[in-house]
Amino acid sequence: MEFQTFYQYFLHTKEWAYLLMFVTLPLYVVFWNLVLYRPGDNDRRRRKK
Repeated sequence: MEFQTFYQYFLHTKEWAYLLMFVTLPLYVVFWNLVLYRPGDNDRRRRKK
């Protein structure tokens, strides 16, 4: 199968969806752990309860 443009190849193959999934999920986990649950935040969280 021959593709004239990269966009045709992009639409035909769904590998980009898996690539985005494997890129965004680890980034989301890193964001969740580092930004939302910062290290050294345990004391503040315990006091709220």
